[in-house]
Amino acid sequence: LAIGDVKLTDFVQTFSHWVYEISGHNMLVCDLQGILDMEGRRPVFRLTDPAICSKRKRDGHGRISKKRYGKTDLGMKGIRNFCRKHVCNDVCKA
Repeated sequence: LAIGDVKLTDFVQTFSHWVYEISGHNMLVCDLQGILDMEGRRPVFRLTDPAICSKRKRDGHGRISKKRYGKTDLGMKGIRNFCRKHVCNDVCKA
């Protein structure tokens, strides 16, 4: 689906990019799945099953913290993977 030249998936990719930027490059919400609900006055994305990747921090003893968001928190590996593959689209650039 698209609205003009903008694909609806561009909004989801832009959300992931926005989270990365607004968190100071410390977090990323990715692997978003769901549906576009067109039933109401405005279209709404109903997103499910997100994966949250977070930058690990060291505790007071110099040990790296555990995965804060469960087993899908791939840390910097997941963040780097998104950054390597993501291409800003027209929504990102707006």
